[in-house]
Amino acid sequence: MKRKDTVKLISADEMEFIIDKDAAMVSQTIGGFAEMELGEVTFPEISAVILEKICQYFYWALQYSRFVFLYQCLVCVNAVDILNG
Repeated sequence: MKRKDTVKLISADEMEFIIDKDAAMVSQTIGGFAEMELGEVTFPEISAVILEKICQYFYWALQYSRFVFLYQCLVCVNAVDILNG
């Protein structure tokens, strides 16, 4: 993985988490930070324990977001079928 494909997230207690840029971009807020251009974002108010969970969530959301959308589509189709009798 190339450096430009990753982002370094730094917690308040100076722990560093290097994650895929695509995973970090799950957060529209992080994507809007000017620091993203440098590939390094510091979170002075987020502990390492919490930032680790956030990183795990980013990977989970990146992997499963399309399945959530598919599930929502199936629920809608089912609801329409029921309403159409």
